Amino acid sequence: MMTLDEFRNCVIVVAHPDDEILWASSLLAVARKIILCYGESPGYPAVGAGRRALLKEFPLETVVSLDVAESDVHLSANWAHPVETAYGIEVSRNGDAYAKRFHLLREALEAHLEEGDIVVTHNPWGEYGHEEHVQVHRAVADVRQRRNFRLFVTGYVSDRVLRFMEKCTPRLGPAFAMLPTDKVLGDALKRQYQANGIWTWEDAYQWPDRECFYEVHDPAAPLRSDERTMVSLPVNVLWLDGQRPIWRRALRGVKQRLRAFAYRLSRRKQA
Repeated sequence: MMTLDEFRNCVIVVAHPDDEILWASSLLAVARKIILCYGESPGYPAVGAGRRALLKEFPLETVVSLDVAESDVHLSANWAHPVETAYGIEVSRNGDAYAKRFHLLREALEAHLEEGDIVVTHNPWGEYGHEEHVQVHRAVADVRQRRNFRLFVTGYVSDRVLRFMEKCTPRLGPAFAMLPTDKVLGDALKRQYQANGIWTWEDAYQWPDRECFYEVHDPAAPLRSDERTMVSLPVNVLWLDGQRPIWRRALRGVKQRLRAFAYRLSRRKQA
């Protein structure tokens, strides 16, 4: 397995601000560049403002934002029977915007990913099942067809996409790294995201002790068809649909809006 030092000067590519600390905290301190793809969130101006404010106080100077607008497709894929497309995954709304974002991402990433890089990004199932995570994975894999770099993906999965993860395993090699998460940096960044009203995960989230990464051998390999047995794959499992009631999801949204309001109010008082 690779050691942390072998990932030194890697490039981390994630969809949204806070994805970097949720799925790759172990690598942030040694990365040469941390690329955050999406910035503005249509219909939610406070999200874009909060993300811009956070970038000004981000504790690592290696962060870069592509500032591509989100396409608002989250929770629009049929994860029970997902269908892959050239742009990511089949969605039930805003498909044209989703396709357009793919081309924007691919062109923007061309300027940042170089021959010989070690690139770390989202896995093919989008960690817990996020359509834009899958799109970023596909965009990075597309650039890899023209640039000779090693591609690694994260080792997180949720109950929502567990079967899809199993189908994707022919594209991955064995676990190449099992690294300790950076809980100190994780907690510090989480507080900053919360202060800016843009933390997207559970407030009580606790980082696992270790996280793994897989090298992508063939991003276009056929999906695994056998569903009679589970694959042997070390992953960090996130429980969503099985353990999180709807009222908790709604409460998280209310908390985020209240934090954003308090943050803007404090900024006005400081001005």
